[in-house]
Amino acid sequence: MRVQLAYLLVIMIWATTPLSIKLGGQSFSPMAGLSLRILLAVLVGSVICTIGGYAGLNIRRHWKLYAAASLGIFPNMALIYVAADYISSGLISLMFGLAPFFTAVLTRPILGESVLQPRKLLAIALAVVGLVFIFYDRARMGEHGAIGIGLMLLSNVVFSSSSLLIKKLNKTMTVPPMEQALGSMAFSLPGLLITWVAITGVGPIHYTPIGLASLLYLSLFASLVGFAAYYYILNHMAVETVSLIPLITPILAMLLGVWAVDEVVTLTMLAGAGLILVALVIHQKLWVLLARGKKPQADNEQAVEH
Repeated sequence: MRVQLAYLLVIMIWATTPLSIKLGGQSFSPMAGLSLRILLAVLVGSVICTIGGYAGLNIRRHWKLYAAASLGIFPNMALIYVAADYISSGLISLMFGLAPFFTAVLTRPILGESVLQPRKLLAIALAVVGLVFIFYDRARMGEHGAIGIGLMLLSNVVFSSSSLLIKKLNKTMTVPPMEQALGSMAFSLPGLLITWVAITGVGPIHYTPIGLASLLYLSLFASLVGFAAYYYILNHMAVETVSLIPLITPILAMLLGVWAVDEVVTLTMLAGAGLILVALVIHQKLWVLLARGKKPQADNEQAVEH
């Protein structure tokens, strides 16, 4: 039951994060918002671990895992934050829905295993078609929209690589999710701060109630709780199952946009969402995996143990 609840929690967080990043942009530049978010999450997480008596970081033994996980924050999240200046929050979530494709392609070079069975290739193809349907209506972007699209494609590569490296290292070590979350954020901070101060520059910060609320949500909930929950399910589920989350969140993100900021959902978008749901069913029988709360069994196919 804990695995299922953590899985649903990650879905909820990932569905609301793009909109929160967009709203936070009213007060902070991309790198300022991301750097402050991670810095605050590290400080609060460290205090919680100290008060609660939890083990701190073990850099000597676990630095490789911290480094691999930090790639999911820097440069991955930096790319997402910058992309938010060029494309909508909904489109960011939709672009991240391509993560399962990159995960499947990168599994062989990183883990030395293949998950590209015909059934999963068909599911990926259907999901991509579904995304294209949605892009058709959502991609009414500005002249620099292609920059945002390119940044999100690069983000997919980095995120998928980080997830696979974590799975590979978890074969030889067991690290509590909270420690892994703090380690990843701590290892990402130098790159974030250097990029913010030395490259993008420290510009003026205009504090607004919405901007501060966004920062607190992204720091304490999306980062501290979200990363711990993500690493928890990554340790208990197959990586291709976890990579399905970005296929689910775009649909929820669209519904959130309708409810929160009166975005319009057209029939074309609904058709794309339907194709994505069909792809989910074909790809992994997601409801069965969630009910079991464990890695998939070999269904007359070679099982991939991560």
